[in-house]
Amino acid sequence: MLNLRDFEAFVELARQLHFQETADRLNISAATLSRIISRVEDKVGTRLFVRTTRSVVLTVAGRAFLTEAEQLLRQQQAAMRVGREISQGITGQLRLGYGGAAMETFLPELLSRFRAEYPGVQVDLNLLPISEQEEALLARELDMGFFSGSTRNSELRIQVCHREPLLLIMAEDHPLGCRSVLHLADLEPYGFVLGKRGKWVNVYDHFLNCCHQQQLDIRVEYEADDVASVMGLVAASECLSLFPLGSPQMQRAGIAWRELEDFSDETRLNRVWRRDNENPALAHWINLMERPLGLRGDNISVSPVRCA
Repeated sequence: MLNLRDFEAFVELARQLHFQETADRLNISAATLSRIISRVEDKVGTRLFVRTTRSVVLTVAGRAFLTEAEQLLRQQQAAMRVGREISQGITGQLRLGYGGAAMETFLPELLSRFRAEYPGVQVDLNLLPISEQEEALLARELDMGFFSGSTRNSELRIQVCHREPLLLIMAEDHPLGCRSVLHLADLEPYGFVLGKRGKWVNVYDHFLNCCHQQQLDIRVEYEADDVASVMGLVAASECLSLFPLGSPQMQRAGIAWRELEDFSDETRLNRVWRRDNENPALAHWINLMERPLGLRGDNISVSPVRCA
């Protein structure tokens, strides 16, 4: 079986067509080079060079073999480059799981920054519920997940990575839009659109508990699976909802954001990943997340009061 050094010696001699010069380039003796070429010809089963005292010339078979040998060496170099770049996180794959809130707030800017710095890394985005993200992380099908819930699995590491104030949202022409100050009691006549309890568990618990403490009857008229559905229902009706303010790019036309005088809360999104994940691209992603972002919810003012 021939090794890569045999192919390298053959290709170099085919280019130089001079034994001593080729041997000098390869840092071996001319006798050693002659033995290598003889071994290559023996394995191929035919002469690859015509050698005389004055010249070295490739045979027809030698020219054909040269084409394949050069391709083999290029493939070997490419394989080494890919392996090196993956080990450095320059290329490879980063698999992320997320919920709607992450994509509505900080995740788009992070993705844009990461793409600019590591264009060779393929980012695989997966919109998944919390339970499926956790399962995928444990199965090594995701590198990092973003969700608001917690995890008790010791194989996973969890850190709060984003906080946003939770505000009341309504249609811009909603009857409550004329009020300069809003309280929980003002919301009782109107229905609410909230996400499915499994996804919005923190919102449900805190908000509804505060309402119950004031003996308010808050009606959840719709439960929606995604942000677009919540926003669409709110914009087209008198229903209300609660949502993090998000970034300016993510705010929706036709939606007003208002504070409540007697209720405050925030959404907390966690980043979750396996403690033993050694993907270099993940290390770059985590380092990127340590830097401050340019777009934050606390830089955005709530909607002004609008009355006809």
